[in-house]
Amino acid sequence: MAFPFMRAFIALFIYRYFRLVVNLVSFWTFKPIPPPENPKLTAQDVTVILPTLEGCGDELVETIRTILDNHPYELLLVTIDANRKKAENMLSQMPASKSRIRLFTVTHPNKRRQMTRAIPEVRTAITVFADDDVSWPRTVLPWILAPFEKDERYGGVVTCQRLRRAVSPTFSQRIWGFLGALYLERRNFDCAATTHVDGGLPCMSGRTVAYKTHILQDEGFTYAFTNEEWWFGKYQLNADDDNFITRWMVSHGWETFMQYHPEAEVLTTLEDNPKFLKQCARWSRSNWRSNLTSFNACLSVRDQDLHEKGLLDWLRNLKRTRVLLASQRIGIVSGVDMDDTSIFGKVQNLHKKHQAPHLKPHANI
Repeated sequence: MAFPFMRAFIALFIYRYFRLVVNLVSFWTFKPIPPPENPKLTAQDVTVILPTLEGCGDELVETIRTILDNHPYELLLVTIDANRKKAENMLSQMPASKSRIRLFTVTHPNKRRQMTRAIPEVRTAITVFADDDVSWPRTVLPWILAPFEKDERYGGVVTCQRLRRAVSPTFSQRIWGFLGALYLERRNFDCAATTHVDGGLPCMSGRTVAYKTHILQDEGFTYAFTNEEWWFGKYQLNADDDNFITRWMVSHGWETFMQYHPEAEVLTTLEDNPKFLKQCARWSRSNWRSNLTSFNACLSVRDQDLHEKGLLDWLRNLKRTRVLLASQRIGIVSGVDMDDTSIFGKVQNLHKKHQAPHLKPHANI
């Protein structure tokens, strides 16, 4: 029994490190799409949607400040009803809140509902989602917009991420921070490599990601986004919003891209204490749910693509092959350039002549 297990181990080992080598080559040769010299899309074509639970706090203030430093058209802040007053008090201390920030609320904590509350309010061509614990460089928006200008097929663009360093961290915080930094760097590596290989992405992280607004404002998207179910329809899924939108891009024929470049790099925070393990557990659950759902979605897309693009051609080729074989079998001279329809008619007529009297003629060949 050891021999089959050893063969399985060797096969998995070869696959694992062959994939690593391919990803390394792809990562080293990956090139981001640079902003054009005369862009048609600018920061004024961007609206940022910022869902938040607390509605206030130093971290949120820093996030809003760095976003506004990029001069988007508008920032839509969405919190819950219970924290509306906190958010209003925070915004009252920001001069930009009167003209560049709008506040919305939902009844219960639900990120998907918060996002769909703000999506209909967007009046620009591009919508950017951001988490409430990120910091943007001042160069991020031109890099996010560059792929949309290069090719109209791009429906979503995601940025690379790096861990924000803690101020005067303790030894244990350094350890947890190191683990978090490894997670983000591995993710950057994997996403950049797969983007370069075939344009695919495991997930377009919601920490900072841009989409074409008309995709998000589609009624079908809104309904599916807020009514996704899990485990054979027993549970409504409120998490994994970024995974859902990634699948939506794939299933609806939109291309996606990752901008891996220092000027498109956002800083984020992760837990720097044992709560990091709980974050890892949530990511693991999310990956299982998303991978299984994505697998089914990919099968559906493949079948639909086969039906719409390849199935008819395949049937035509099959019919042509059978007709030509039959024509050679019953005496039609081969090598003559004839229309398939005329060949098919002659074959049917000759086939009827050669058929036994007691048999019904075939409707098709």
